Amino acid sequence: MSARRSSIVFGGSSGVGRALVELLAARGDRVLATSRDLRDLEALQRDCVVRFGAEVNIEAIDVSSSDFDPTAFVERCIQKLGHITHVFLPVGAISSEDKAIVNDELIADLALVNYTRPAQLLSAFCKHFEKNGDGHAMIFSSIAAAAPRSNNAAYASAKAALEFYCRALQHHFSGSAVSIQICVLGYVDTSMSFGLKLRLPIATPTAAARYAIRMSETNARLAYFPRFWSPITAILNILPWSIYKRLRF
Repeated sequence: MSARRSSIVFGGSSGVGRALVELLAARGDRVLATSRDLRDLEALQRDCVVRFGAEVNIEAIDVSSSDFDPTAFVERCIQKLGHITHVFLPVGAISSEDKAIVNDELIADLALVNYTRPAQLLSAFCKHFEKNGDGHAMIFSSIAAAAPRSNNAAYASAKAALEFYCRALQHHFSGSAVSIQICVLGYVDTSMSFGLKLRLPIATPTAAARYAIRMSETNARLAYFPRFWSPITAILNILPWSIYKRLRF
């Protein structure tokens, strides 16, 4: 790896993405933050310059747009930062209308944001990593992928697909200096969890971001945050159907 890290953060203007930008800037990374809202990005950029004297580049993009070109975006990142060492993808979307039986449009929309675009971006960045011989990418999945329910069918399916794609990349890069990691998040205090009646503790975006950065410095292929979700999801996966179908969570 190069001496100074160059990190790309998607969804950098709020939630876990914003916390990642702040923590990476504080440790001295050259950062490129993306979001749909340019004003939020500009405010974040000014804040990081004032607090950390950091180099924070910004770019307003909408990964769900039909005009968005993942390969062209990665090329712009390389032009701005040179060799990219780290990529963090805390992107995703949920919908209150996501049920087991939903319309085609909703399935397509949630699949695009939670699987298709992240997978395309990973593919584009991995070409850069493979060419340079090293690199790190982390996707953020959800406990929903391990325990799908009738009220998050499309979201859970898309996240599960993204996890499987990352596992394929891990297999492809095994034995190399390219690292692909899956950080599975439980409930985090963001707009995605706002208004939900939750029975288990909710983590702050900063705590989740700190954990992700610590994880990025290890060889872990997959980890849960908060960690108590690991045994919970393991139990859910082995529950007999006669019990699982009665759960309401």
